[in-house]
Amino acid sequence: MRALLRKQGVTRILKPLNDVAAEQRRHHEQRSRFLASRGHTLLALLLTLLFAPRALHAQPLAAENRTPQVVPPRAVSADVSYPDGATGAGTVVLELTIDASGTVTEAEVVSGDEAFSATALTQARAFRFEPARRDGHAVAARIRLALEFTPPEPTADTPPEPVAQPAGTPPSPLRPPAVPARQAIEVTVQGERQRPGSVSLRQEDARLMPGSFGDPLRALEAQPGVVPVVSGLPTFFIRGAPPANVGFFFDGIELPILYHAFFGPSVIHPSFIERIDFYPGAAPASLGRFAGPVVAVSPRPFSTEPHASATVRAIDAGGYAESGSTLQSCQPGSTRECPPAAVRAAMRYSYAGLVLSLINDAELRYWDYQVQGRAPIGPRDTLGVLGFGAYDLFRAPQASTKSGAAINFHRLDLRWDHRLGASGRTRLALTGGHDRSAGASTDSSVIKDQSLRLRGELDQRYSQQVMLHAGLDARLDHFGLETSPRRLDFPDYSTLFPTRTDSAGGGFVVLELEPVPGILVTPSVRADVYSSGGVQALGIDPRVSANFQVSRALRFEHSLGLLHQRPNFAAQVPGAQVADLSGGLQWALLASSGVRYKLPTDITASAAVFRSGYFNALDPIGSGRDFTVDRTSIDRRSTISAVGLELMLTRPLSKRLGGFLSYTLSRSTVSLERTRTPSGFDRTHVLQGGVSYEIFPRVRLGARGVFYTGIPELNLEGSPHFESERRGKPFFRLDLRAEKRFRIGRNGYLDLVAEVLNATSTREVVRLDCGEVCRERTAGPVILPSIGAEAGF
Repeated sequence: MRALLRKQGVTRILKPLNDVAAEQRRHHEQRSRFLASRGHTLLALLLTLLFAPRALHAQPLAAENRTPQVVPPRAVSADVSYPDGATGAGTVVLELTIDASGTVTEAEVVSGDEAFSATALTQARAFRFEPARRDGHAVAARIRLALEFTPPEPTADTPPEPVAQPAGTPPSPLRPPAVPARQAIEVTVQGERQRPGSVSLRQEDARLMPGSFGDPLRALEAQPGVVPVVSGLPTFFIRGAPPANVGFFFDGIELPILYHAFFGPSVIHPSFIERIDFYPGAAPASLGRFAGPVVAVSPRPFSTEPHASATVRAIDAGGYAESGSTLQSCQPGSTRECPPAAVRAAMRYSYAGLVLSLINDAELRYWDYQVQGRAPIGPRDTLGVLGFGAYDLFRAPQASTKSGAAINFHRLDLRWDHRLGASGRTRLALTGGHDRSAGASTDSSVIKDQSLRLRGELDQRYSQQVMLHAGLDARLDHFGLETSPRRLDFPDYSTLFPTRTDSAGGGFVVLELEPVPGILVTPSVRADVYSSGGVQALGIDPRVSANFQVSRALRFEHSLGLLHQRPNFAAQVPGAQVADLSGGLQWALLASSGVRYKLPTDITASAAVFRSGYFNALDPIGSGRDFTVDRTSIDRRSTISAVGLELMLTRPLSKRLGGFLSYTLSRSTVSLERTRTPSGFDRTHVLQGGVSYEIFPRVRLGARGVFYTGIPELNLEGSPHFESERRGKPFFRLDLRAEKRFRIGRNGYLDLVAEVLNATSTREVVRLDCGEVCRERTAGPVILPSIGAEAGF
């Protein structure tokens, strides 16, 4: 595409792609030669090490079959004017960063005449583009744009000024200035390359998942290998991992809980979320200190355009607002624009207690908040702040023997970002945290954690083939325990959670290596030193993951990693961190290998096999399938083994007709002392399917079915243990969703949504106790209906 425009004496060159296409063909030829000569040996070796197929016979493909489905940005409004007082012609090359909404967020002069640079830099901030797209999704991009300035051509109403000529010289005709040679403009699409070993969930697709109530994080339940503790309860066993081994991160900051208590939404407002990276196997070393799967939430990029939304549902209400400003150059004569200042905030409050009070005397409340802002302090420096927190209270009915619980947490992160040219950045951040968990009664025991974390990170791209991500991280936690002699249900709380100060410090190095286009290998390593009560422990975690893009449609994915974490069993309980390091760290060895194939009409088929081992593990819940634990069960360390096959067929739910079908065949066992039994949460078969269809313009219906086989029996004879001979009844539920969207003005909208989880009103068998006779313990039926409206612009 070549665009050569003249207006008001200005010529603009917007991206001749011929040179880029030629460069792509050279890369494809290089890759084909590599695969034809040395590729078979290298790939076979790597795939064997990563439990891949034993041979990968990749035939050279035509260049057009390897071309990524990338559409570069297209200018919608890019008008500039010839500067007052300037003379002659000149060319300015700018480097622009364009976000996913088509807004220019950063601008820098690469080269050009000083007489025109300031005007080009100032006016470029007002340019508008159709954003770059990868596989149909709008993405951020960085481009180089050449602006050629020529003096306005004279018109009949404005004759040209006479030009002095030497005596005796005939006047020369007016000739327009020469047009400089066209220049290739580089386009770099950012942030969309598939991270090895991960599954990426886009916000626009995940919110349409029936049964997720518009919350992208609740859509995790539909992923293969994920089994809820109880249907509808957002706490999971993932590939056999104990729930306390699963890590949650929001913009690099650890989340103590991911969901509000019981059946509530996530603690992060959906409008803050851009993407969810789910690592069911070994996550990158930058996401460390968890010996299990990781969920990493990436916030939506800032926009200089104002946005706002409000949601009202039967159980809660929330709102989101964002605004930004476009600043001039940081210093007079600067050839670089400051990043735009921006701020956004969200909050959600539940009045579910009012609804619950109509049924019984129980009490339920929750709220959460997020606020984020950034401000430039120089051409390459930005200060930022991110704060978020949540609160949950459940007070059981007076007739119940349980009191309930009250938990809350807060995070405040201050960060300084510095750009290292166009290919790198550094970040220095300080995060403070406050966590608290207690019973719902006024005289319950209270667990507190006050934390301070300092981290430094470096991202540096050395070439198209080498990217470095490294960092250092230190954290202090002061744990406190307040006990009540009248309400001490567990007599050994003081030994599990004593008042103390713990520390952890370490660092990591992650390399992204792309020796030829289509092969991405990510080796990484981290080391951490843990200290608690005078006891120290060292964890060294080597990991590697790789993607092999054999063709545009076919990709192999592999990961292998060794992971460590402090011993803990209390999943999603803020402040509850076991103090005992004398028994050593928990550690895990995770391996997986998979293949992904893109079918026509945006359908993707995937298959994966995994093997997970958790050693020296604390999992009293999984080993007993009971939330009532005692000192004996907590002290026991065990080995957990899981192996399985995962299959998935999916088409984006944001399409007019979208859906998915997933199946998991797995086996999880627990080895304790000399016995080996099934895990209490072992589900042999898990099958899920969903569909979303826009039956009329802006009218969408959806349904999701969930089926899994029953839990193993708990044999009460002798020493209680689980057996696979008999199982509880299988479980099936159906979730439904209906949505109608109205357009309001140019950018406004109003969504009306009705949704119900477990429309089939199915009860679930949560225990099968067998002695002389077998008795089923059931839960539910848990039915969660929701009717709400969301409006925004």
